[in-house]
Amino acid sequence: MVQAQLDAYNIQDINAFANLFAEDAKLYMNLGDTDPTMTGREEIRRRYGAMFKANPNNKSTVIGRMTQGNFVFDHEWITGRDKPIKIMAIYEVVDGLIVRCWFPR
Repeated sequence: MVQAQLDAYNIQDINAFANLFAEDAKLYMNLGDTDPTMTGREEIRRRYGAMFKANPNNKSTVIGRMTQGNFVFDHEWITGRDKPIKIMAIYEVVDGLIVRCWFPR
């Protein structure tokens, strides 16, 4: 599931990407945040769609991945934006869909 999301992200297929999230998925920027940065598949589709459009060369390379239960921890190298960045991405997967994720930097 998480690899399919990364693959869709890298080819900027917004529909394939967004459809891997639960209808009520929540995305947070930092661990411990109580208010999500994005809520719901449609907001994810809209905001990532705009980001893909603004950054057509955007790509994410996994530096390392760990899985623990229904959590996947990715260390990612993002390129194709103003400047390359390293991020952590933590995904919670339930019933084959991403329900929550965090992007602590």
